[in-house]
Amino acid sequence: METKLTRKLNVLEAALANFRAAMTLEPTQFSELVADNIKSGQIQKFEFTVELLWKTVQVFLFEIDGVDVVTPKSVAKEFVEAGHCDYETYELFIQAITDRNQLSHIYRQEMAETIRRRLPDYVSLIEQISSTISAAKGAALAPR
Repeated sequence: METKLTRKLNVLEAALANFRAAMTLEPTQFSELVADNIKSGQIQKFEFTVELLWKTVQVFLFEIDGVDVVTPKSVAKEFVEAGHCDYETYELFIQAITDRNQLSHIYRQEMAETIRRRLPDYVSLIEQISSTISAAKGAALAPR
């Protein structure tokens, strides 16, 4: 039986693969117009994937730990407090959420470029959290 968590995790992993693939493109190897579109696409994939990340963690916390939280930053806080990640991962998770919010609400070219330089770290973060969720989900479903 497919659970809500399984569905969310599958969608997150597909988005992560798409985000990861977008990050393999080096904008400096293209004309200015194409480079600008590549950068915009990378940022958009980041925003979308971080949105899926916190919502997947939210469902994970509810299904695995019985914790019901509703805001992105409270989800990150409960994830670390439940022992699913270390404090360094938590801080990067919070930074990703903050960057996503800034891009969604206040767009400035300089800010976008600063955040874009952090995107490889965010790919790694999402990979790590996705793996953690998959492993914990598997352990929770294993026969005892």
